[in-house]
Amino acid sequence: MKKLAVVGFVCLAFTALQGQERCAPPKVVKTTGTAEIKVTPDRAVVQVGVERQSATAKGAKAAADGISRKLLAALKAQGIEDKDVQTAYLDLQPTSYYEKHVRINNFTASQSLSVTIRDLSKLDAVMDAVMSAGANRIDGIEYQSSELRKYRDQARNEATKAAKEKAVALAQALGNEIGKTYSIEEVQQSEGYFSAGLAANKSVEYYDKRAPSTAPGQLTVTASVIVCFDLL
Repeated sequence: MKKLAVVGFVCLAFTALQGQERCAPPKVVKTTGTAEIKVTPDRAVVQVGVERQSATAKGAKAAADGISRKLLAALKAQGIEDKDVQTAYLDLQPTSYYEKHVRINNFTASQSLSVTIRDLSKLDAVMDAVMSAGANRIDGIEYQSSELRKYRDQARNEATKAAKEKAVALAQALGNEIGKTYSIEEVQQSEGYFSAGLAANKSVEYYDKRAPSTAPGQLTVTASVIVCFDLL
């Protein structure tokens, strides 16, 4: 019985040792690669709207609706297609204020349109048109790129190359080499949009009123990856 117990103990120890070898962590080098691509935007999404007040809810909505129809007509005259115009906001609520200690109750109707302008050279003309049509609100501009996916893929490729270059440098510094890729993970990034309020550039207008009153700048498309390589 004692001999069987000893044999059994040796077998268990050998099995445990084999299990430890199987579960031993792989020899890898883990690096992070990041890349940024600067992109010139080629379109803009502008939020334009109208706000009107009246003593009645019906009157306020009718006034706002009338201006909205004019805005749609003005946008169409500027060559903006129907697919690039969407109602983004619609609101009707009672409001009140005091004038000479007398409380005045009104209703305020607000509507906002989201307009995609695919030719940035028409941006000022479109804004002038909607303001002339009665818009009294411009809530901002979001500059975009129509080829964002292409630039995101480019940034991802550059980030992967950066991760590999870093892994090679780290391994060589310790007298090692890297082998095949063990794992790769992409770190999620925000979209490559740039938002800005719409404001006239007065210094430019002073010298040339035909010059653009907005500056699109550049978008930054960022990609980041975490890669593990076999360490040889």
